Amino acid sequence: MLLPRIRKEAAVALFYSSSSSSSSLYHKISRRTMALTNSTTSHHYKAHSAADSYEEAYFYSPGAYMERLVTLTSHRLQLGSASSNNSSIRRLLDIGGGTGNFSQALVDHDNKNDNNLEAIVVDPFLVKDNNNNDDDKVKFVKEPAEAFLKPPRQQDWWRTADYHQILLKEIVHHLKSEDRIPIFQRMQQEVSSLQLLPDSSNSSSSAPPSILIMTRPQVDIDYPLWDAARQVWKDNQPSAEDLCDELDQAGFVDITTTVETYPCQILLSRWQSMVRQRFWSTFSNFTNDELSEACSLIAKEHAVDGDGNLNFEDRLVCISARTKA
Repeated sequence: MLLPRIRKEAAVALFYSSSSSSSSLYHKISRRTMALTNSTTSHHYKAHSAADSYEEAYFYSPGAYMERLVTLTSHRLQLGSASSNNSSIRRLLDIGGGTGNFSQALVDHDNKNDNNLEAIVVDPFLVKDNNNNDDDKVKFVKEPAEAFLKPPRQQDWWRTADYHQILLKEIVHHLKSEDRIPIFQRMQQEVSSLQLLPDSSNSSSSAPPSILIMTRPQVDIDYPLWDAARQVWKDNQPSAEDLCDELDQAGFVDITTTVETYPCQILLSRWQSMVRQRFWSTFSNFTNDELSEACSLIAKEHAVDGDGNLNFEDRLVCISARTKA
């Protein structure tokens, strides 16, 4: 599969937790509007014009963390279970899927079981030349999630063809709060139902989740940040409770939430470099000088081990739901 030219990898996050130092930097930033705007998001992505910019970041590069995330996503979407019609395609929409590397990893992981999984990456920062071929297991569409605010157009083949599951991985916080319910409603109306065959983990025929939202907590996170970055997180990250309520209002049922944790270790110097490069959109709210000051604060406030590594816990909120039968 040829990867598309792209202006970003979609997975970005906003952070918040409690802390008591770095107040001077916090007050510098708090005078600004803290809400994450579309222009901030666009500027952040354009700064990462090469796909490698994100692929080199800790959370998005190949390795144990990514393998764990692929396995977790596959498990939550029940991709390892065969559908009741083995000859049919099982199609996944990956909203904000960026380069498609994660979708490709999911397809490679689960097509070992002959499940006929296909993925369609939907991302507004793709270029028009997406290198789609009929036999590609991962295809690309240059559209934003906000396309679901309107009915599908004649050219929206990716919505009019059957799709069975929707993945929003680390993207939901970029949607305006007033848009989320209408977007979820349209998704709930369009997504096709899918029945699974009984297997060792599923004793009866049932429907897998129609939608999976993977995001991070609004509070209680463990990343090595500073006060102002935590405030950006708090102001912009929707809570799990709000997202569940919005899915319910949109007509989804069987809504389930879990928090998945993973121990992380990274060199302090590498983390500081990632912060300076604004690998998460949170950091786009800060000037170069402020990020340099923040990196010094990180070094003072967060202990490292004997090898110079930061150790922290990654926490992912996984919210799944089904469309009405």
